[in-house]
Amino acid sequence: MGISDKTRKILWGRSGNRCAMCRAALVAEKTDLDLESVVGDECHIHSPASKGPRHLQSLGVDELDSIDNLVLLCRVHHKMVDDQVETYTADILRSIKRNHENRVEKQLEDRPEVPPLRLRRLKSEVPVALARVVWARELFNLASTCHASYQDHSADLTTEEVEMVGGFLQNLSDWVAVADEPLDKVRAVKAIQDELDELERNGFYVFATRERQRLEGGVGTPSDWFALHISVLRTTDPEIIEIEPPGKHVGV
Repeated sequence: MGISDKTRKILWGRSGNRCAMCRAALVAEKTDLDLESVVGDECHIHSPASKGPRHLQSLGVDELDSIDNLVLLCRVHHKMVDDQVETYTADILRSIKRNHENRVEKQLEDRPEVPPLRLRRLKSEVPVALARVVWARELFNLASTCHASYQDHSADLTTEEVEMVGGFLQNLSDWVAVADEPLDKVRAVKAIQDELDELERNGFYVFATRERQRLEGGVGTPSDWFALHISVLRTTDPEIIEIEPPGKHVGV
């Protein structure tokens, strides 16, 4: 049958990722060359093997792989308790396991409660209008400072317009995510400018601005969180209004 995923999760969770004997962490951190390494074992108190350590013939298969018959140990102590079965009896191992899990639970209870993370919108920062964007560099620089986005577009798009408008919004998001190097940024601006020009040729304007929000909670101090507001609207969309100076459009 084997140990179920649920049982493994319970064992590791109750043990706090620590050896029940030496309290060593059981996941070694990754290095510059390699990924993390699991250095802990889910050890049977009563071995499933007929000639294994502390084997108890009366236990069924389900009982052998149950949470009550498992203890989390580092590989050094796993070898030790299986070699020294007269010293580390089943009762001793159950006691070690119980004391360790109680200690983990107590440590967690003693920690101050960490408030949940949440984003708070500031009334004074919520934009009432979006400025029209003509140049890709301006849009790329604005989007690069934001952590999330609110996207909007004119209703009743045709199938072709859905692909064009949706493709533009997706491509902008992708370019901002990957364009870290100077050459990539130049390529990004060029690609975005081409799409801005195509949208205008097909009767669409792009509008954007940034909203400052507050990220609160967790273990750190409150910090700014910026969201991009971006709309792709038909040039004839009634949501577009004209303000001074003449020729400058704002999408509301």
